[in-house]
Amino acid sequence: MIAEWEGVLLDATRRVHLRVAELARSGEGTRTVGVGAAGDRTILADKVAEDELVDALSGFKDVRVLSEEAGALGKGDASVLAVIDPLDGSSNFGRRIPFYCTSVAMVEGESVGDITFGIVRDLVTGDVYTARRGEGATKNGRRIRTSGASSAREAVVGIDLSRSTSKAAAALVPLLSGVKRQVHLGANALEICYVADGRFDSFVDARGKIRVTDFAAAYLIAVEAGARVTDAEGKELSPRFDLEQRYSVVASANETLHKQILELCAGRGGGKVRVR
Repeated sequence: MIAEWEGVLLDATRRVHLRVAELARSGEGTRTVGVGAAGDRTILADKVAEDELVDALSGFKDVRVLSEEAGALGKGDASVLAVIDPLDGSSNFGRRIPFYCTSVAMVEGESVGDITFGIVRDLVTGDVYTARRGEGATKNGRRIRTSGASSAREAVVGIDLSRSTSKAAAALVPLLSGVKRQVHLGANALEICYVADGRFDSFVDARGKIRVTDFAAAYLIAVEAGARVTDAEGKELSPRFDLEQRYSVVASANETLHKQILELCAGRGGGKVRVR
């Protein structure tokens, strides 16, 4: 079944890439067409991407959908859940910043450990990241691994501080000053995939604002590439598959680096600071 999902979603995300690229060229994609189930503004590019993915998945009778735009779709007793973010980085899309993606995670259970297949496609370059549980991760069909970085001082880290309070930003000063370079490109799923293929050494979203739709597929891809992924306090991720709960996510190339990144998130020489 995973092979069948993979084939269908490779084709569907390819179509999403083509259609979103066309909307980017025409300028029509930024038109507001409603409000999504998560409460955010839905633009035409969001809707077009979602329709392509939902239509592709509708051919599977035992699959229901959780999407950032449409919310829950399909039969509630279906044994498989497709967790979709049709257009991660829609703010970038709206400002013509070329960094956004689409992602789908297929879940056969109640936890991130039950994610059996994940796909994230870069909607600018067309690069596609995939992972099957227990079988490793790929980029464009070739196996990928995380970097060998073992020192935070030498690490390139993606850090999302979007809409952070001054207190939250201040709590991360040790992290900002304790790594080699800080980057944020504006599409968290794709940035976590950058950890998976060694472009970034770590990714930190400690705001407690990220939804499961934003990271489910990228989580599996990163873990299968060798990354350590937890919340900002070092706890295993145990999200509910809904749109209400928000989380923090920290992904690092390996356990050694992850421990250092978590220490920096907590503040040097002090107790852990909860970032809200």
